[in-house]
Amino acid sequence: YYLLFQYKYQINIDGTVAAYRLPYLLAGNSVVLKQDSIYYEHFYNELQPWKHYIPFKSDLSDLLEKLQWAKDHDEEVKNIAESGQEFARNNLMGDHIFCYYFKLFQAYAILQVSEPKIRDGMEKVQQPDDDLFPCSCHRRKAKDEL
Repeated sequence: YYLLFQYKYQINIDGTVAAYRLPYLLAGNSVVLKQDSIYYEHFYNELQPWKHYIPFKSDLSDLLEKLQWAKDHDEEVKNIAESGQEFARNNLMGDHIFCYYFKLFQAYAILQVSEPKIRDGMEKVQQPDDDLFPCSCHRRKAKDEL
């Protein structure tokens, strides 16, 4: 992936699902051109076109036009790339992903209509100390009352 960032522009195109490499592209120092898509990942709602990436149509019909725009607007492109990097640092690092899944499973657990049953042959897997868990989103922060 490091060689990718020798290039000023990164094009993110979906395959049969959302392109998994988008977080890595956003974290790099290139501007990302992202295809409009029916596919999504959990963080797509927070991404803003023209702030974090340059959008182009799902059928790629305006991709060359958007690349030309990027070539003609170097300073704006630099700002978009920096905003994309900042978004990745603030939302897509490992601890952020752990928190997302923690909250997802918490919400899913609320939807359960019956207690889970422990069946014959099931084995409890011991978990490491909770302090090793990188997510602090479920812990209450104590207020400093001084």
